[in-house]
Order: sequence, then structure tokens, then C-alpha cells
Amino acid sequence: MGEENITSLQTSYEKVLKEIVDVRRQINDNLDRLQQNTEKKLEELHSTLKNSSENIRKHCVELISKIKGYNIKDITTMSPDRSFIIYRKCLDQAATADLFLCKATSIVAIEFHHNKDLTQFLASCKELGSIVSRESVSHHVVDPNKVVSIQDRSPYNVGKETNKWNCFITGICESSNGELVIADFDNKSVKLLDKAYNLIEQLQLPTCPRSMSYISTNEVALTVSDGGTINEILFLRVDKGRIINFNTVHINHVCCGIAYHQGDLFVSSCTAVCQYTMDGGLVKTLYEDKSLGNASKLLFFVLICQIQ
Repeated sequence: MGEENITSLQTSYEKVLKEIVDVRRQINDNLDRLQQNTEKKLEELHSTLKNSSENIRKHCVELISKIKGYNIKDITTMSPDRSFIIYRKCLDQAATADLFLCKATSIVAIEFHHNKDLTQFLASCKELGSIVSRESVSHHVVDPNKVVSIQDRSPYNVGKETNKWNCFITGICESSNGELVIADFDNKSVKLLDKAYNLIEQLQLPTCPRSMSYISTNEVALTVSDGGTINEILFLRVDKGRIINFNTVHINHVCCGIAYHQGDLFVSSCTAVCQYTMDGGLVKTLYEDKSLGNASKLLFFVLICQIQ
């Protein structure tokens, strides 16, 4: 039993370490995106201002060329009428140049005003997330012959005004602070209930949720499938009364049941049970029986895999 505890501790340590690296990578990706968008805006503004300055320079060259073209040096040798005409043209051209220069001689520069809210937020953060320990009851101390009985039951309305159908629960998990995450098949949603079973959050899904499994203190894995093109595992986190979909993995078969065990996911289709890594990599197919008409036997098989 001690060896199993050490193995479980090491597995959870490596999993959390990988999660920390993944969070850092996501932050880096977002910072890279912000930098690219900012640099793109800088390039666009620089190009616009540079073109404008180039047009001003060309216009100045044209004005100077026109004034030089009047041969003012030779005006003393011209007839009075000719010299007067040249003089008037030079005055008109000079006035045009003065008016243009008054509008165009402002110095153009680019400034950067950084996002202080972003800087202050990052400075206020002490950690990427909280690190906590979680103790679970060893399966070895569970009495396999213990009879499970219902002590009490009470009906609660967990529907929302916008729901078109009655709530059909296909999965349920409890967060560390006692909130309940439930999968509502008919309304294609995941709902969060407080300790008094009041609906406080609803997250709409791309299609119907099939099954849910607890993977960490406040995180669950949820299978969604329309039986056709949409077959996904959604990773959901409960945080301050919100349900956050922090990752989605696409699977190439119908997703029905799901169970988490020692860092891996066990997912059943209608005919098979497959073992996957947390990032959606197929490890192996554990069991397959194409004669099965539904996933009920396979769900039981998944639970066996989870406790062995």
C-alpha cells in the first residue's frame, strides 16, 4: 500500500508539473499574440506616416522646381512687362508654398503607450495557480459487499428559463467547495449548482454531453458526441462560480463513457474502450466487441479499469 501511495504521489506530481508548463506555454502564446498584433499596428502606422512624409517631400521638390523655372536671376534683363509677370508668378508660387509648409512642417513621431492594466495584473500575481494536496480513500479499504442504499431524496429544479427541455442528467461531479457540476443531455449544456442546489452557471455545449469524470480538485473531463462528426472531450474547470472550458480534445470515434485513472483517460464508444493520454493521444484499445448494441457493458468495463 505504501508503494502504491508513492507511485500515486509521483504520478500526480508529474501531472501537475506538466500542467504548470502548459499554463506557462499558454501565457507565452498569448504574449506572443499580443506582441505580434502590436507590432503589426506599429508597421501599419509607420507605413502610413512614411508615405505621407514622402508625398510632402515630393510636393516640396515640385514647388522649388517651379520657382527655379522662372529664372529670377535674369529678371533685370527682361522688359518691364515680362519682369512684372514673372514677379507676380513668383509671389503666387511663394504664397502657395508658404501655405503648404504651414500645414506640412509639423514633426511626426510614433509613441508607445503600454497596457498598464496588463503589467499591473502580472505584477500582482504571485503564482501561476494554487498548489494543494488532495487525499482520497484507498480502494483497498472499501468493503466490496457493502450494500448501498438511498437514505433520502429531494427534488430540485435545476432548469433555466431558456431551456427548451427538462433536465436529463448524464453526469455529475462535486467540486472541492461543494458545488455540483451536472451534464444536461437534452439541453446540451453543463450546469453549476451551489451547495443549496441553486443554478448559478450554465455553459452551452456544441452537442449533447454523454458522460463526466472527475480529474482533479476542481476539474472534470466531459464527453460530448452527436453520434456523427462531433466527438470531443471537454476539460472543464470550476473557478469562482464559473465553468471554464480550458481545453478540448477531438476524438475520431463516438464518445460515450469516460473515466480518469492515474493520469490517463478511458473512453468508451458503442463498441470499444480506448485508453488516451490527457492531450488526446491514443495509447491503445483495451477492449472491442462490435456485436454490442450500446455502451452499457463498456461503461461497466471502464469503471473496472478505473479501480484496478
